[in-house]
Amino acid sequence: MIDSQERPADTEDDAGKRPTAVDRLREHRVTRQLVALGVFFRDRLHHPVRSHPVFGLPYRVVITVVGVAIVLLGLVLVPAPGPGWLIVIAGLGVLSTEFSWAHRLLQFTKRSVAAWTRWVLRQPLALRMLVGVLGFLLLVAGLLTSLRLSGWTGFPFS
Repeated sequence: MIDSQERPADTEDDAGKRPTAVDRLREHRVTRQLVALGVFFRDRLHHPVRSHPVFGLPYRVVITVVGVAIVLLGLVLVPAPGPGWLIVIAGLGVLSTEFSWAHRLLQFTKRSVAAWTRWVLRQPLALRMLVGVLGFLLLVAGLLTSLRLSGWTGFPFS
């Protein structure tokens, strides 16, 4: 969850720096409302249903099936251009409501993406542009590879 409680303490190196895009997103009004909605769902809806003697097991099974289906859909879409990894992360979010390993993996993923974003934003403009171009070329290579493996014989393979 994007919450100031989980944010690491500022170090002396961070003092006096401008807030990053991630920091501005954390402080945005809409983000705070979404976090409050998530806390409401967790406290008022999720825990009572999960601990209910009759509805508890079917609820867990449904959450598991839905989470695994979302993760598998995301993994299928990873080679294709589009939000494959975002869908995998969303599936992990669903699974993390029931499984501690999924919660740990989701937290690791969020920390890694935030660290990568901070690193890229600290780099000079030329290097950021190079990272963007390389990412685009990787996306195009993945698209061409998936088209070729699926049997596409049209342009650019004709």
